[in-house]
This record gives sequence, C-alpha cells and structure tokens, in this order.
Amino acid sequence: MNYDIANEIKTFRNERIFFGHKSVGSNILQGISEISIKNNNERIAILNINDASELPNTYLLEANIGDNGNPKGKIDEFAKLINQMAQNGLTIAMMKLCFVDLNENSNIDDIFNYYSAKIDSLRIIYPDLIIIHFTVPLTSKRTMFSRVKDFLKRRSNKSMLDNVIRNNYNKLIFSKYPNDLIFDLAKLESTFPDGTREQFIYNGKHYNSLVLDYTDDGGHLNEKGRQIIAKNLISFIADKVISKQSKSN
Repeated sequence: MNYDIANEIKTFRNERIFFGHKSVGSNILQGISEISIKNNNERIAILNINDASELPNTYLLEANIGDNGNPKGKIDEFAKLINQMAQNGLTIAMMKLCFVDLNENSNIDDIFNYYSAKIDSLRIIYPDLIIIHFTVPLTSKRTMFSRVKDFLKRRSNKSMLDNVIRNNYNKLIFSKYPNDLIFDLAKLESTFPDGTREQFIYNGKHYNSLVLDYTDDGGHLNEKGRQIIAKNLISFIADKVISKQSKSN
C-alpha cells in the first residue's frame, strides 16, 4: 500500500494503540506529535495512561514503564498494563527497551528468553491483539575528542562494546520471530538519508550504531532523528499492521 502522510496518520489514529517505553520512546512520541501538527486535519491525540480516566474510541496511549537498567522489570510492567487494558478493546501493543537496558555485561539470552516467554504468554491470552516488537535503540560513535580522552585515560570503548550487545540482542528478535511484525528502530537509527549505514567493525564483524546527526547526546533522538523514526512508525503501522488485519478478515 502507498499512502501519503496524511492518509497514513488517518489510518494510524483509527487504532487503539498502547506504547510502553522510556526516554527514546518519548522522543518518538514527540516526533509523532510534531508530524501530526504539520497535518492539522489529521492530528494524533497522544494520551498518558496516568491521565486517561476514560479512553476515546481510538487512541495512542503511552506509559513510561519500569526503570532504566532493569529490562525484566519493564517487560513485567508492560504485561501488567496489557492485562489491565484488555477490556478496553486494545488492538495494538508495543514496547521498547532503552539503550541503557543492555550493555557489555548483559546476559542477552536470559533477557530475551524472559521477554519472549512473556510475549508468547500474552498472545495465548489475547490472540486478537497485535504485538509489535521493537529492536533496541543504539548509541552513536564517539567524537574524536572523546576517543582521544579515553585513550589518554586508558579507558575501553564502552560505547562500541555496548552496541555489539544491542546488535546481537536485535538479531535474537529476528531469529525468534521471523514472521512477526518487527519495527526495526535500530536499523532506522543507523541509516543515513541516502540509505548507507553507520557501522563499525569489532572482531572482524560489522555492527550498527546511531547516526551522529540524529542525536545531540549520543543516545537520545534530536528533532531530525525523532521525526525520521516517527514518520516510519506511522507508515509501518498504517501499512504492515492494517495489511495484516485485512488478510485475516
């Protein structure tokens, strides 16, 4: 399907969507709001779960879930909120971990197995609910100044090692769920406007990292970055999700 952005927004806002996230998720939601404001006739209302005593017929409901650095806690809270909202006719649910949730010391197999067990359980309980997986966001390469500073202080390239772990975790998602809807946030974050990728080599393998132009602090999305991701998420749901629903009807 090919939509212009106004039609994509219209399709997007006709769903009942829940998004559990932290800071990069807030960046994405800000991007969605900025894009929808530019299309005044197709505004997307974003509701926070703490402020939504009554939900409209369609909505984009968001919540900050868990604590950064505790991915299992975030997964548990996401599942808890899904159970609470099931009676509201939720159609789409999605959550994302943050870059701070995975680092060089993380046991990604343990974390991913915990995630997949919880998601698979939710799907058994709510077979009609569409759950969208998110790849874990990345951080950017360090500037020349920071690399020299680390070299002089004999510090390791922690940012690079952390991104190796995030890349490997994201591969687990595609390996476990090859036929599922996966919003590849990490791929979008590491792709330049011309389609080339921001990558580095570690132990002879290529890994992706966040395009420096999409961030002001090395991890969170600036205006350019968040609008690229937001537009792609709107298009993804308008196209992939609605197409899947049509095929199942």
